[in-house]
Amino acid sequence: MLTAAQFYQDPEVQERIAEYCGGTAREPELCTAEYIVGYGESLLGIPAPEPYVSTPPEGFNSILERGLDIFRSLWDKSHVLGVLDIEYFNLDYPGEVYYDQVKTFEKLEPIYGSIMEIFRGYGIVPLTIMTGQGYHFSFQVQSGTRASLMLEDVGCLNGSLEEKYRGKISKRHRPVSPRYGRAFDGMGRVMEHLVHRIIRETSDRTDLPLVITDVAIGSRKHGREGVSLDLSCFGDPVYMRDCRCAFSTHQKHKVQRWKVGDAIADGTPVQIAVPRKNLSLAETISLRRHFRRAAEYARTVHCLIPDFSVNFKKVINDYLGSDLYRFHRWFDGEKPHPRGEWEETYDRMNYRDVPPCVRRPLETPNDLLLKPTNLQTLTRCLLALGWHPKHIAGLVTSRWIEGPNWPPDQWKHFDAESRATFYVRTFAGLLADGLDDLRDHNCVSHQEKGYCVEPFCGYNLADYRWEGGMS
Repeated sequence: MLTAAQFYQDPEVQERIAEYCGGTAREPELCTAEYIVGYGESLLGIPAPEPYVSTPPEGFNSILERGLDIFRSLWDKSHVLGVLDIEYFNLDYPGEVYYDQVKTFEKLEPIYGSIMEIFRGYGIVPLTIMTGQGYHFSFQVQSGTRASLMLEDVGCLNGSLEEKYRGKISKRHRPVSPRYGRAFDGMGRVMEHLVHRIIRETSDRTDLPLVITDVAIGSRKHGREGVSLDLSCFGDPVYMRDCRCAFSTHQKHKVQRWKVGDAIADGTPVQIAVPRKNLSLAETISLRRHFRRAAEYARTVHCLIPDFSVNFKKVINDYLGSDLYRFHRWFDGEKPHPRGEWEETYDRMNYRDVPPCVRRPLETPNDLLLKPTNLQTLTRCLLALGWHPKHIAGLVTSRWIEGPNWPPDQWKHFDAESRATFYVRTFAGLLADGLDDLRDHNCVSHQEKGYCVEPFCGYNLADYRWEGGMS
């Protein structure tokens, strides 16, 4: 039985990982990924929130030698990356995906097939990697191409993020250009449109709820299970987000044993992020726990992230003709109140206008207001009260920055306004595009989700309904 470090010694495995980083194993310093990240059990105890190390591409071999999971930055020297991350989750049985992986991935199979059909309809075949809980669909757009310029045109940057992009902190060894920042934001908006189409065309193929980001769902027969179409990477600065490489190991369950339990953590071996290519589901699953066979498979494939600069224009044009784009235009047409006006604006909100489940996260934002489920409920309720979504995002930003009990460096590397804008825009966009029917926006469902803070409070969530009017 090979160890992770021994698996990484295989030259073909090294080459496939380096290809995914935009280079070769012989000259990793020439990779187009701005940085790479190592994550794993051996790093537990380091003085950081998560057990990871970040290094320029020159540190490629050091990550492999330590047997760590290896990730590449979304920030690239010559491309804008498009990555769709789908994950099965079960809030009641978080280890389910490891305990019964065959059954779990069989549940994902119709969703996987539908997503590939939609991509192929645009002439795009993404590199698809089976991860620990789902799949990554990856492609890229060459900077400077027509598609990249179109992404710049639809993307937006707020002032605080522009300032962060100009500096040099954390994983950045050079500034992020405003044009690249806008293109990355534009990619997030177009991917949001693509996810809307996936939800619309896939919901009748699966019994699992499809949600954007990790929002909680109500009780179901087999626990609170669903599928997250996760676009949250586009809500943060590009220099802070990365994705797992093809042929990386996957030891997340070893690190997060507090989440999956000791039995799952100890009983489930380290797995491999296998590119699915033309493999069947059974073939892919059989490879992901067998280091030697996975190394042999690495000799037969290539893992360059495919460039679809030409065909992605079709997706962008589709987005430009959509209701979601019209909503985004309306959303961007309003500006939040600047920080110097918060005392006279957002701070004067009457919290009695909203139920306790909305009020409590505003009063205790760390960490209640960081939870996507609370952000979704807040967005739904304030839209119903006539708030413009850009001001909902402004309110969230103000509580994230000036609310009580935040550490002084909470937003040193991330950006509060960009993240608030992303989440509020995403949840409001689902309503505006007719995909959120508010079926679970009621007190019973909120209790089932585990987010009711005061039963029988006298408020009724179902009374707070926004019909999507934009004026």
